[in-house]
Amino acid sequence: MNVSELNLKAKVLLETHFENIELEGEISKITFHSSGHWYFELKDEESVIACAIFKRYNLSLDFKPCVGDFIKLNGSLSLYSQSGRYQFIATSMQKDGYGDLEAKFLALKEKLKNEGLFDEKYKKPLPKFPKNIGIITSFTSAALQDMIKIINQKENFLSKFYIFNALTQGNTAPNSLINALKKACDFKLDVIIIARGGGSREDLFCFNDESLARAIFDTKIPIISAIGHEIDYVISDFVADLRAPTPSAAIDLLINCKDDLDQNLDFLEDKLKIIIKNKFQNWQNILDINHKILKANSIDKMINQKLHYCDILKKQLFTLLNTKFIKTQASIDNLEQSFFQHKNFFQKSKNLISIKKDGKIINLKDLKENDIVTLYSQDNKKQAQILKG
Repeated sequence: MNVSELNLKAKVLLETHFENIELEGEISKITFHSSGHWYFELKDEESVIACAIFKRYNLSLDFKPCVGDFIKLNGSLSLYSQSGRYQFIATSMQKDGYGDLEAKFLALKEKLKNEGLFDEKYKKPLPKFPKNIGIITSFTSAALQDMIKIINQKENFLSKFYIFNALTQGNTAPNSLINALKKACDFKLDVIIIARGGGSREDLFCFNDESLARAIFDTKIPIISAIGHEIDYVISDFVADLRAPTPSAAIDLLINCKDDLDQNLDFLEDKLKIIIKNKFQNWQNILDINHKILKANSIDKMINQKLHYCDILKKQLFTLLNTKFIKTQASIDNLEQSFFQHKNFFQKSKNLISIKKDGKIINLKDLKENDIVTLYSQDNKKQAQILKG
């Protein structure tokens, strides 16, 4: 068997066993060929399939699809034998109502993102050990039963739960959820879970409401959005303080059993002991340093230092005075000596006078009339003539 024969048999097998199939999904790629045929890919969360709708079928459509549209197809499986490509051949196409909802979702998401409602800086931290937990969901929902089951499996948990009934599907669900949120805010809750189980995108679309998103953003209590399954995303997931992949996961995030708390308390106790020990050691070191400083600057030591300084000044003063006294005494001695020298001189020379007569000093009684004499004072001298002897 050659390749062409194999492809042909596969084509016949597919077309005879997979006909009149209804298929829905999101267009991820589309080509409008010049021949008038449309070739596109249809996807869901996990898979992609090649599709085609030929000109004779798409001419009757009142819209032209584009990437992102959710559509419903009728047709059958086939195989393009020349390439061996597996594909879905559509004979009809209609817009899925959810396509419009998806466009609204993306538009609102972009709007709120641009306003900053998704910014991390506005996210409130969750309490580590919440005492009072609020749950907003339907009393009859499977999500609530799942959460209660998880709660009952926990041992020695310390949290109290407050359940607020609300619609979680339909056109009136957003207002119901907002009213439940307002009621929950009247209680002293540590955290609030908004929960709903899995469902179609249409079922979950009430959580894409703008008023609900703004109410969640304005709430002062931390909020966990736990809507649908892990692959489901709604606006409340982005605006809430935390997104949980499922309602049960939200419970697991919050509940801490008593054993966990005891272990944390033991850890904190040991940590606190170390901190206190270090604090006391620091205070003791500071006290020792201050004691040494105080001792070094004690009053007795200061007095002794001042007395020692006075002794030094006293010795310096005595030395200075002694030096002055010695100098003064020497000056007095010199003056006294000079005084006595002058006194003796005057006593010896009271009858003597120096005359200019051969430069001799003679007695006054030896002077004669008309002698020329020189008279000396302490700082001057004069010549004189003896007029009468």
